[in-house]
Amino acid sequence: MGALICLLAAFWGLPRARAAWRLHDTAVLFADYGLCMAGPTGAVALRDQPSEFWRLVRRRLVASNSDERVFAGCAALAFRLTGASSVADAHQVQAGRFAEWGMPGATVDLNQIGRTLPDLSEMGQAAWPFLRSGVAVLVKPSLGAKEAMHPLETAKPGAIVGLQLHGRLLRSRRITERGLFVVASNGHDTRAVRSRDRGRNWTPTSPWQAALEGTSDRCSSDGSERAFGLDGHRANTGPAIVYYNSDVKTGQSVLGGPNHRIVSLGCDESAAVVIADAGNREYGIWQCSSDLPCRALPTPPILQGLLADGIDIARIRGAIVIAITQGPVVRVVSSRDEGRSYTPFTIALDHADSVIAEKGRYFPAQLLAIGGSVVMVEEAESISMPALALVSNDFGASWHAWN
Repeated sequence: MGALICLLAAFWGLPRARAAWRLHDTAVLFADYGLCMAGPTGAVALRDQPSEFWRLVRRRLVASNSDERVFAGCAALAFRLTGASSVADAHQVQAGRFAEWGMPGATVDLNQIGRTLPDLSEMGQAAWPFLRSGVAVLVKPSLGAKEAMHPLETAKPGAIVGLQLHGRLLRSRRITERGLFVVASNGHDTRAVRSRDRGRNWTPTSPWQAALEGTSDRCSSDGSERAFGLDGHRANTGPAIVYYNSDVKTGQSVLGGPNHRIVSLGCDESAAVVIADAGNREYGIWQCSSDLPCRALPTPPILQGLLADGIDIARIRGAIVIAITQGPVVRVVSSRDEGRSYTPFTIALDHADSVIAEKGRYFPAQLLAIGGSVVMVEEAESISMPALALVSNDFGASWHAWN
């Protein structure tokens, strides 16, 4: 009888002892994987707050260049954790092939990876009674574990009401003692709004009042006498920018060719900048200085062959700022030397990383240079919801809520 009891104990206990041994090794790999994917807090987040862990991983992913294999260094750990070569291969994929990055045609997403990781709590139950102290104490990284940089948190937008820019290429701005004015036109109708609380709330006003003279169907900045319009009768030669000074037309210049379609236009007191699409996602940028011919500027690499939901451009104090909306993410690049060089892109807004932006559907981001700052606005598709707004005081390098 004693021999039978020993045999049964061994039969019952040996698999559990082996499970405890495997759990010790897996817990260390688990911690190493957390550091590799999400940085210094990754191990603890993966253990205690998986949703926060994947939020950190997503921040790191969307901030990477589309051709960067951002998780390649973690592929070996992923294979050791899961035993699946397909999971390791997913970690080798370029950032732009992840659904979270924002480009169409994604082949993998972070949820797929997350579902493949082992469940340490189940492994802990299988290892009882050889594991009495709990699984959490075992999740400690090995010496020399590779650690990613901590992903930066994205800006949280503020909410504003009444500012309507979507679908209107021409935007004029005025600042007077009566408040902030914005006049926006799509070539068919012109709308004007005013804010008396520094941009939090906007109400309709007449675009034909004396304070807004010379702003209808034009782009002009703050109090500048110079303005820029569009000549809609140039289908055979290409789009044309019209120059105004003190409400008087002083000249015009053609840009691109007959196949070019203007996507976005921005201006400051001295020049307008235009993004035009010739088809097949062939974007070009032109600068049109007052009374001078429009000239093509170098195009930032991120725009070459880009699939985007929306692109908008602004010019402020000679600097160029471009916002690119791809799914829930808005990326910004800028130039301070008239397009000769561009900054690496920054993440201005990520709906999946913001509580206020997670709800509702929004039109692509629009830019507005006013009062020495660049404002980014995303209007809600539902008229009952406020718009989202961010502001940059450093030409698009950083963003914060505008409220």
